[in-house]
Amino acid sequence: YFFNGPITGVIVQPAAYQFIFRFMANKSEEYPEGRLDREVLKSFFSITGPEDNLAYTPGQERIPDNWYKRAIGDEYGLASLLLEATSIGLANPEFLSVGGNTGQVNTFTGVDFADLTGGVFNATTLLEGNNLGCFLLRGVVLALPMGVLGLVGVLDQLEDTVNPLLEEWDCPQLQQINKSLLDNYPG
Repeated sequence: YFFNGPITGVIVQPAAYQFIFRFMANKSEEYPEGRLDREVLKSFFSITGPEDNLAYTPGQERIPDNWYKRAIGDEYGLASLLLEATSIGLANPEFLSVGGNTGQVNTFTGVDFADLTGGVFNATTLLEGNNLGCFLLRGVVLALPMGVLGLVGVLDQLEDTVNPLLEEWDCPQLQQINKSLLDNYPG
């Protein structure tokens, strides 16, 4: 039942890996982009011991001694995440494959981005400029279940966050995602 969705697979999955480094790396004058070594990482997750005998102590997760967060003005936000996702997609286009298994092992079938987006984006244009970010920002809004959008103020807050970036990036007008293309995937 593997499924790599247009939002969950293309942005959420790589973001989870990036967050560990982007948020947990120790920032310093020597390492302004951050440095994440084993001891710092182990401290966050309450892991002790040598590599061949690691131990987890529940409830002892903590920020390491002498650890420094990102500097003011170097925040890691939505725009940074989307630019990084585009960079990752350019280096590893297979990460942008939307689709899944169709009910059996090793039956991965992809979805064509042009079909998914009504021709607004395709596999080539998705990696041009800010298009991946544009797709993901608009896609989040279009892909949310109606129940979530019905919550008081959720759509307005999301639109207030997304629309300025869409305008700044001069995004193509994505009006809908053809969700029916996803019906073939039981996962």
